[in-house]
Amino acid sequence: MLAAATACVLAGCTALSVVLKPVPLTIATGTPGGIYHPVGNAICRLFNLSDEADAGACIAVSSEGSLANLQRILRGKTKLGLAQSDVAYAAFRGERAFSKAGANTDLRSLFALHSESFTVVARADSGIRDFQDLRGKRIGLGTSGAGYTVTRDTVLEFYGWTISDFNRLLEGGPAEQNRTLCGNIVDAIIFEAGHPNGLTQEATSQCHAKLVRVSGPPIDRLVAAHPYFVESFIPGGLYAGNPDDVPTFGTRTLLLTSARLSDDLAYALVKAVLGNFDDFRRLHPALLVLTPEDMVPSDAVIPIHPGALRYFREAGLVR
Repeated sequence: MLAAATACVLAGCTALSVVLKPVPLTIATGTPGGIYHPVGNAICRLFNLSDEADAGACIAVSSEGSLANLQRILRGKTKLGLAQSDVAYAAFRGERAFSKAGANTDLRSLFALHSESFTVVARADSGIRDFQDLRGKRIGLGTSGAGYTVTRDTVLEFYGWTISDFNRLLEGGPAEQNRTLCGNIVDAIIFEAGHPNGLTQEATSQCHAKLVRVSGPPIDRLVAAHPYFVESFIPGGLYAGNPDDVPTFGTRTLLLTSARLSDDLAYALVKAVLGNFDDFRRLHPALLVLTPEDMVPSDAVIPIHPGALRYFREAGLVR
């Protein structure tokens, strides 16, 4: 502080508070309308109410999704980011979309959040009821920054397909995907999301879209082969015209950072959320099913940050 004050005087500064203003703690989230952005805001809200907020306010910023968030962490443009567990696994090991950049072995997990289901929504008149029905159809895809593209390519491998097996591919953001589906420009859209979410609600209510089953032997083999995938289903009745449970698979959402984040700050962030767990769960419907045990991330995917691990041990969640 003395050094900063001296430098300020020498430079003719008039506001020492500007020099010493804490750097905001940013969380890269996702696009508005999805779940990442409100979940990121929920995390920041609890941190900003804690005693540690004086170290720098937490701010949730929108982004293109998991891939973009991990690239921001790698480049030091953000301290924290939300990402799918399979995308984080690939980033840590320098695989798939991260093969050119190489392994980011500094990546660390703070806690796990809601599950995200691999989701296919089709026009009711398309005849698409199962994933294998997509072959030869017009498909709407997410943008390149969306982490689900890593998941999608893995699924295609287990079906023995490539994206050339689709008739037409249109890339766009979530809102644009809905417009192309309801406008009969595509037969189905593919994405990964927590449920319920507003965009799926919009597609099913405005153009009577149907959720598509993603299950069978290829998916069974997929889940068995990878530690970051889990069996999942989208509950029936969440969306108009879709009364039955829809089987699929999914990933877990992880709050990630780098090994450069201090142990004390990592501890404080995890404590702010887990220490107010009931309040946190009520901040978004996708969080309601979580238990404290669910929020302990798997170190088989990404190493857990030491500061987070310290809190989990104190809380009796890990040994």
